[in-house]
Amino acid sequence: MTREVRGDKERFGDALALVRRGVGERAYQAAVILVARGEDILLHDAAGEVGLSSIFDIASVTKPLVASLFYLLVQQGMLSPEGMISEVLPLRSTDPGFPEITFRHLLSHTSGLPAYRPLYRELRETEKREGRKMWGVAEGHDRIVDAVLSLSLESPPGTACVYSDLDFLLMGRVIEAASFTTLDRLLRRELAAPLGMHDTGYLPLLALSECETGRLVSTGHSEERGREKVGDVDDENAAAMGGVAGHAGVFSTAHDLFLFAREILRARRGEGRVLNRRSAREMTAKVETPPGCPFTPGWDTPTSGEAGGSQAGRHFPVGSIGHLGYAGCSLWIDLSREITVAFLTNRVYYGQDNPRLKTLRPAIHDAVMEALQKG
Repeated sequence: MTREVRGDKERFGDALALVRRGVGERAYQAAVILVARGEDILLHDAAGEVGLSSIFDIASVTKPLVASLFYLLVQQGMLSPEGMISEVLPLRSTDPGFPEITFRHLLSHTSGLPAYRPLYRELRETEKREGRKMWGVAEGHDRIVDAVLSLSLESPPGTACVYSDLDFLLMGRVIEAASFTTLDRLLRRELAAPLGMHDTGYLPLLALSECETGRLVSTGHSEERGREKVGDVDDENAAAMGGVAGHAGVFSTAHDLFLFAREILRARRGEGRVLNRRSAREMTAKVETPPGCPFTPGWDTPTSGEAGGSQAGRHFPVGSIGHLGYAGCSLWIDLSREITVAFLTNRVYYGQDNPRLKTLRPAIHDAVMEALQKG
């Protein structure tokens, strides 16, 4: 595919060679990388059958966007990080700790909820039992939310840090209930449109013209749905909820994620278009309890103790923030030097358990940061 390459290809030659190697090694079928320092894009390149404006399923990179929506509601006086979810959602669980879960607990993965549940399977069973369609419609969405609200906790709120899709699944519903607006509409109106993120949103097949759908990147075949996923969210729980959820479902481009990262950096200086300085500072600071938790309210941080090292590589310093998406995308920001690396791939095109990106991505980040250090 013919594509425009922007930036200093020679300077980032080692990183680009690794990105292209990933296509050959089937770590992914397609990839776009963008590197920026401050306001300046230094590199924007693609590998595989994609262009620079290709639109990817960013999976869990949805979570920082949803966290930003939460803080926009905080700025509007609708919510507070210390508020209880019981103030907004009807709890079903008999666990005595559930009413003590705060919004901050959800944002920082310290609620005590399990890491994951295949709730879509339970919904399929309910469909068969009751003989009517629930997948992808409002009732299915509500059934899945109610199922999470009925769970028992694995630890008391605030005492353990466990990355959980269920935290942000509930956070998405909290935001909708507090704003009386669906997440897809709120994201467009409050974040994507003001920041010029024109290709970012849920349900891209409804937003793109027929001619534009060729920009959507496939995430492979779904056994559950019996079809290829192109513009259809990869995550099965999010799909069962209609494609709009707090933990996954957003599609975006590398350039749009740069615009989002730029807003975070600007807001930390008090120059944000939509986020104020207090929100940006709180979102990008690690929570203090429980001790050692690597998460901020909405972001992950590099953790050198991970098996095989951090997915950010060796050169993103303490204080950096980022997030991975299961389908193969990532966004990392060195807050101190204002360096942004958006790396979008479709890892799951070759299977949900495709492991090849895990070792390749840190090496790409290392090559990028080493090139920047030389410049």
